[in-house]
Amino acid sequence: MFNKTMIWTTIIATLFTTGALKFLHFFNFIKWSPVGWGEKWLLFGSSDEGWKWAILFIILLIVFGLFYAISRATTNIPPAITAIAVSIIAAIAIEWIIYAPQTFTEGVKKLSIPFISIIAIVSRFITGTAVYMKKTFE
Repeated sequence: MFNKTMIWTTIIATLFTTGALKFLHFFNFIKWSPVGWGEKWLLFGSSDEGWKWAILFIILLIVFGLFYAISRATTNIPPAITAIAVSIIAAIAIEWIIYAPQTFTEGVKKLSIPFISIIAIVSRFITGTAVYMKKTFE
């Protein structure tokens, strides 16, 4: 199950996602901080922001590794369809949890298209690689 391709795919996807989140936050494409969760937890509240980004990197690495493993099971579904469905659901769920809007229209207005795009790119990369490797080498 664990092979070099899975490890490298998850590392590259995590590096890209972490860098893209930093870029989106720096240029105010997203109104929330990707490491804002650290202020809510007492353990990380006063720590350096670099540590929060490192922990976010580790969390993304684990999530993308699990996503790669699950994506290997979807060889009968085209990777583009799987990636689009997962990315839309994941991005909307993440921003919905962060914003906690009172109404549906308020929630839709606060959605970040660049964030959804980044999640779509990463999920397409992971599902495409996982399905290709499964079909080619097994």
